[in-house]
Amino acid sequence: MDAKDLQKWQREKAKELFDYSHTLLEAAKKLSDHHMAEIEWGMKNALDSAKSAAKNDLNKLKSLQEEAAKEAAKRATAYQKKVKAVLKELGEGAADETEKHLEKVRSSLVNWLEDAESKVPVHADKLSKVVNEMSVAGQKMFKEGRRIVNEVAEAAEKKIDDAVKKSSTPKKKSGE
Repeated sequence: MDAKDLQKWQREKAKELFDYSHTLLEAAKKLSDHHMAEIEWGMKNALDSAKSAAKNDLNKLKSLQEEAAKEAAKRATAYQKKVKAVLKELGEGAADETEKHLEKVRSSLVNWLEDAESKVPVHADKLSKVVNEMSVAGQKMFKEGRRIVNEVAEAAEKKIDDAVKKSSTPKKKSGE
């Protein structure tokens, strides 16, 4: 790799890192917006409860707390889904970039082997075939690993949803 190629490669990498830093910044903004909405809701709820407590209106305070508990369960589910969406988008982008780089490496390796075949013809075709098969197998493993990670994330989300649903379902008191 000569100096011009190296500089071009360095510029490409710098641009890629700059673009990815913007992606991370956008994800952070989205997460902070979601988080801020939850903080504002919590503050409003706490203020309403404090007003009811100050007026010594215990019935209203109890109903506010019950409403807040139900709303908190709904909001927790929505918040979790929003955060998961941001993180999933971020993860898919990173996986796509990784896959793109793996394809470049594979392509470079195949080109190098083709060049080497012309210079070292003895058994070069066998070496080329082995390397090509290894790179194809690596691509398949990467794609399968990506699929498995997505399945695990979806299963975890389902379990969290189930747990939230169970915790938000009102429990019957004994004797009723």
